[in-house]
Amino acid sequence: MKKLFSIMTALLVIGFWANTSAQVKISGDLQVRPRYDMKDYGDYGGKKNDMYYMLRAQININANIGDGWYGKIKLGHFNYAGYTFTNGIEMTHQFLPNPTVNFNLACFGYKGENFGIGAGIYPLNGIADPMLDIHYYPNKMVDIPFAIYNLNNVVGFQGWANLGPGKLHASASLIGNGWYEEDAAGKVVEDSHDAYVLGFDYAMKVAGFKIQPVLYYTMENDSVSAPITYGVNIATPKFAGFGFGVSAGMTSNNATGTAEYNGMLLRFKVTGKVGPGSVIFWYDYAKRTDVKYNSDGTDRIENYGYIWAAYKYNLTKKVLVMPRVRILSDKIDNAKDFSRTKAEVLFIAKF
Repeated sequence: MKKLFSIMTALLVIGFWANTSAQVKISGDLQVRPRYDMKDYGDYGGKKNDMYYMLRAQININANIGDGWYGKIKLGHFNYAGYTFTNGIEMTHQFLPNPTVNFNLACFGYKGENFGIGAGIYPLNGIADPMLDIHYYPNKMVDIPFAIYNLNNVVGFQGWANLGPGKLHASASLIGNGWYEEDAAGKVVEDSHDAYVLGFDYAMKVAGFKIQPVLYYTMENDSVSAPITYGVNIATPKFAGFGFGVSAGMTSNNATGTAEYNGMLLRFKVTGKVGPGSVIFWYDYAKRTDVKYNSDGTDRIENYGYIWAAYKYNLTKKVLVMPRVRILSDKIDNAKDFSRTKAEVLFIAKF
């Protein structure tokens, strides 16, 4: 009860602040997502089907501090993609989920006409850029792992500038917090350094096509994985009301003393209006090769396939419904034959 009272008091203060200052804007969304989850392990396990609900509430607070400076906060539950699940995860009562409230976004910065900077917990769009998936999660690669496990956010610094025909964006995100420990004589007995992912992308338009080359590089200690990932996202102009997109990327880790691997991803995407709503469809093919992984010194190859198919329909300007199917296949010869189908309907109310 004390916790609930504290949250309500904080929201009342924020609401009063927003109503007395035109520089602060509050928005958010409420979501309910029933899902039927079907898992099949093929010859290496059984089948498992589960029906459950996913619940999410988010509050966005955007502040115009003045002179180009801004602050952004997002309050929500820190869990997979920000959702609370009714299938036994984080349940305090069989039919009453009680999620915690966290700062899932907290950053500030400066936005000028031709450049900007920012710091804190800030967003990167893993839905639009699958190179984030294969860089941060090479053992998952598809099914939007960056959005699910990172909530499309990182901690660190970022900046952008209008250069030439496009916009250059750079980021440095912390993925490991370094420390060291000394013994009584002052000798360092434990030593770990900070690890960062450096990211660069350049978004531009050429003859109506949107082209975005991207690069991510991990700076780490010796004997720790430090992958490099590069690729490009391309979106076409609309043809007969449909837009088409292609993403292609490569990732690899060759750091001495680590598990060496290389991988690739291809995405083909179609979006467009059909009837009263719109269709979003994409297909991912990805492959990771674990170099000299097998006991006989041969490589192990893992192949992924992934389908995302959704239909979005607005009931009102602020309320929408989205039936969606997500189908994953994950296979390793003589070791793994896994498939998963998630059939779900999103009910979303925005405010």
